[in-house]
Amino acid sequence: MLCRGSNVNIKTYHAHKQKVFKFDESQIIPDILFDENLHLKENFSQKLYASSSVTLLEAVFQHFYVFSTNNGMSKSAMSNALQTEKSHLPQPNSLPPTFKEAKSLIKPLLMPLQKYDACINDCILFRSCDNGNYSDLASCPICQEPRKVKNSSQKVFHYMPIAPRLNRWFGTSNLCKLLYANKVYSNGKLCDFTDSNVYKNWYTDQGVFGDHEEQQTVPLALFTDGVNPNKHLSTQKSMWPLLLTWINLPVQIRQLLGPMLLVGIIPSGRNGSEPKSLEPYIDLLVDEILKLSEFPTYNSYRKAPVKVKVALLQFLCDIPAYSKLLHISGHSGLRSCGYCKETGIYCKHLSKTIHLSNRQFLPENHPLRSSNRFSNGSVELKQQPVTYTNEEERHLREIFDNKPNRNQQNNFQKATGLKGKYSIMKLPYHDRNQQMQPDGMHTIADFISHVMDLLVGKSDTKKVRLCEKHHQRFPQTWPQETAAEQVAIEPPSKKRKTMSSETLPPAPWTLSTDSVKEADRRATAIKYPAGVEISPGLHFTKPWTLRTMNSKLQFVKTGALQWCIKGLLPKRQETTLFTVLEVIVRMTQQEFEISEIKQLQDDTHAALALLERDFPLSLQNLVTHLLHHIVDGIAENGPLYGRWLFPYERANGWMSRQGLKKGGEEATIMETYVIYDWCVYMMLSQKMMPATSNTNSISNAAAFVREKMSNAISTDSVFTSIGRVEEFQIPCYLQEQMKNFDNTISSSMPSFAKKIHSLVVSNKSTLHHNVRYNGVSSQMNKRDSSFVSFLNKQNKVCIGRIAFLIEHNFPSEQSRYWAVVHCLQNCSLESGLWKGQGFTASEFIIPLHTLSDPLVTSELNGYIYVLNLKS
Repeated sequence: MLCRGSNVNIKTYHAHKQKVFKFDESQIIPDILFDENLHLKENFSQKLYASSSVTLLEAVFQHFYVFSTNNGMSKSAMSNALQTEKSHLPQPNSLPPTFKEAKSLIKPLLMPLQKYDACINDCILFRSCDNGNYSDLASCPICQEPRKVKNSSQKVFHYMPIAPRLNRWFGTSNLCKLLYANKVYSNGKLCDFTDSNVYKNWYTDQGVFGDHEEQQTVPLALFTDGVNPNKHLSTQKSMWPLLLTWINLPVQIRQLLGPMLLVGIIPSGRNGSEPKSLEPYIDLLVDEILKLSEFPTYNSYRKAPVKVKVALLQFLCDIPAYSKLLHISGHSGLRSCGYCKETGIYCKHLSKTIHLSNRQFLPENHPLRSSNRFSNGSVELKQQPVTYTNEEERHLREIFDNKPNRNQQNNFQKATGLKGKYSIMKLPYHDRNQQMQPDGMHTIADFISHVMDLLVGKSDTKKVRLCEKHHQRFPQTWPQETAAEQVAIEPPSKKRKTMSSETLPPAPWTLSTDSVKEADRRATAIKYPAGVEISPGLHFTKPWTLRTMNSKLQFVKTGALQWCIKGLLPKRQETTLFTVLEVIVRMTQQEFEISEIKQLQDDTHAALALLERDFPLSLQNLVTHLLHHIVDGIAENGPLYGRWLFPYERANGWMSRQGLKKGGEEATIMETYVIYDWCVYMMLSQKMMPATSNTNSISNAAAFVREKMSNAISTDSVFTSIGRVEEFQIPCYLQEQMKNFDNTISSSMPSFAKKIHSLVVSNKSTLHHNVRYNGVSSQMNKRDSSFVSFLNKQNKVCIGRIAFLIEHNFPSEQSRYWAVVHCLQNCSLESGLWKGQGFTASEFIIPLHTLSDPLVTSELNGYIYVLNLKS
């Protein structure tokens, strides 16, 4: 604990301060001082009009907030809004009439935006760098393309530097204090990436930051991916945003665009094509990070200058982006795995690479290693594939760069999976194998899609059967060539192809036509609670009804997929598939007991080996192989929840909606983002808040910061009622039940309460947990299931449906929340699923905190089955 100097002499105080905080402020001189109170200057704080209580800046902020958070509001639309409001305000008033004038007013408050001309072929940026001074060149020194055509730059890159934003964060007292806020301790659990071994190693003696104080470090994660802002038009375009996440910010704001730093958007090539190289743009970012390796700034929490260390230590991308960013092979290569040295097998029948190394991940004495039911009846003797060391990889990349021609380089890449050096390797601490995180979001969603396509027969083609024949598997499924097919000279028509595919022998991994209809019938009968992205539908014959990656994941996590196909596959295939889906559910949970991770890894490796045995080898692609590395990475990198790409995809969606100027989308988005960044900063720093009462991720983050600043934040839940609220007198029989649950309730308790039909519960102690309970009479969304489970006094599972909810107020106490539930009769467990039949006539009142999350249910043969309640 730092002494305040009241009872010690000044020399002792400074010596103790230096020892505890590990810095010597007298030797640190910040390059730039951020003025936190700049927005209070006279030109900003003047009244909107003579008798107004609103300042000019507050009024302009409201317009810019709407402009930057709405889906693609144009500058002219904002100008119209300004002019309309100005004409209705008392005259004279100081509200600017146009977007241009309003932006000019706040320009001193915005972060700087730099512009660089770029080679049309992405060879260089026309700037001064380590490779040379290109700033004054008229053409590219590599491809000779002109810098400008008709006095206009062929390509421009807009870059928003990191340093000014870090200065602003450390220089703003409310935001800087967040870095020192008390953390929620995991108590032996892995709840976030900051609980992981990788993160902790950064702060060891041999780590990147050494013994530097954690609050004065900025570990960054980089995300990039191709985005088409014109996806709803016929025009195609591929631009690549560069997003940085500040890893040790509180998780409640870390993945919000704003604290999540957009540094630039790599522009597309000719005709909207994908950029040929990311290198010159990444090189600019790396150069700034190297300059910020240890940079001086003012710490407003310490009230003193400090040295802050910045490091780029994590990469979060999908496989195509990794291939471009880190120069590794893509999906189709034999050495396509970026996490190990495993070599795939090219299948001529499937025209793609398959990966048959699942058994290599098993223990040496595992019975599946010696099973003869695998490809060609072989026994697996190889050990688990290992990755390159950092030294090995750097050496191989040097060899690649020294190859005399492109042909030899391609052959070398096929053999090693590696290309040449890349810009990020200039960072002295860079280690791709430790810092490149597996992409769980795309991998798991793609795997679920592949499984469903196979189940309905969409991907079960003659090529798949020929692959099985080549590997001497499932002889009953091999296609039988007819005499007509053997003598055919002309290629068959589409109609003949369709007929031929229909004559394939039945396969144990594909549902029959009647089974597909039954699976669809079950899918349409499922009732999902609020908060689940899925709607009941024909998910098997119309797979686009599961539109998003999150909906596919929820289809498995809620048990819906398992329910739909239960009993429709042969027993061996059903057991294997359910085993694989079960480990996917486990590996995507929000937190882990450290002791349970090893078992999850073993179960996953065994399940994927069974998948290879019991399903066609067409499923053994890179996506399936990566599941091994995803589960193996949990111990070192923490739960997938801390590394999902969903927040980045949402950020990409925001960018797509802001790109209104066709042909200049990147510039338009960056100009809007500068304004958006300022609006988010003003809200998080508690300087201004929007007038609208609508809640969104930004307002929720601002509320979190406000509670942190008041030191009043707790792990209690927040309750928000939705819709109609009525006064309600609690019947005597319910009052007696309430006393049984809570002995502090006496006969003198208030008999009146609020009757609520829909309630949202936000739990602050968990990272991603908002739950909505709807009563039977709720009109908010009639499809929402309001089934819940709880334990009765005999510790038995009860399942029921919420009739309504009660907010019960006691004098000088927080409100207590209850649910009035109609319970199912004859609840029992059948084949791992709970079921019940008919409702009891009695009502039961249950404390809300003892209820489960809302359940996913389906009705079959007069029983209500619960799909996502564990036995």
